[in-house]
Amino acid sequence: MAGKTTATIDSQAESLTLINVYEVEPEKQAELAKALSEATESTIRHQPGFISVSIHSSFDGRKVVNYAQWVSKEHFEGFMKKPGTQDQLKQFAGLAKSVAPSLYRVSSVVAE
Repeated sequence: MAGKTTATIDSQAESLTLINVYEVEPEKQAELAKALSEATESTIRHQPGFISVSIHSSFDGRKVVNYAQWVSKEHFEGFMKKPGTQDQLKQFAGLAKSVAPSLYRVSSVVAE
């Protein structure tokens, strides 16, 4: 992805975190990770309130995790209501066996 390549996780921030776990067949993992990255680069990162997205691929090939940060729940909800968002999410889900999204706040961060 172009642009900033470091996400900051801050327990003092008021931001919203979406953690979306996709269970995939190993032969679909790279395709889903690429689709998520491309959609973020072309569309999602330009939405009001977007902070960052990090895409993680498990070593066993069976999961892709999308860790997304938004300025607020309201910004995230606005993105979810935009025309085309649900169609895009269905496209991602079509590459997976299951999808488990949840919304979080950061409780603590320990780092060097």
